[in-house]
Amino acid sequence: MNGNPYRYEIVATAVLVPGLLALETWRRWGELLSPRALDDWLIGLSALIVVVGLARRAPAARRWWLFVCGGAWFLFGLSLWGSIHGYAEGDPSAFPMPAVIAFKASGFALISVASWRALRLLQEAGKKGLE
Repeated sequence: MNGNPYRYEIVATAVLVPGLLALETWRRWGELLSPRALDDWLIGLSALIVVVGLARRAPAARRWWLFVCGGAWFLFGLSLWGSIHGYAEGDPSAFPMPAVIAFKASGFALISVASWRALRLLQEAGKKGLE
């Protein structure tokens, strides 16, 4: 993995995604087969699969990584908006809403940076003729 421009993304995804999926599973235990829980699993597993391709330096993985980042950005944004909009209703996990919103805003900021980096790295690869 030495010299891989996606090394930060690979490590961060391998560490964060399993933890986030475990947290989401615990949070939505009563509704695991609902679309609210399945979309998180879909994007999380997609991210894990794509980072394996990035680690192996598969050329198509660069574009898939941008697609996965965009999907995660969209889902995090919707989740953050839903928590802000439904502030009075509370969270299914019973965590205080300010903590939930701060957590989701942090995740949204992190995935925003990852999305920007994915686009930038794909553009750089295109300029070098790697894509």
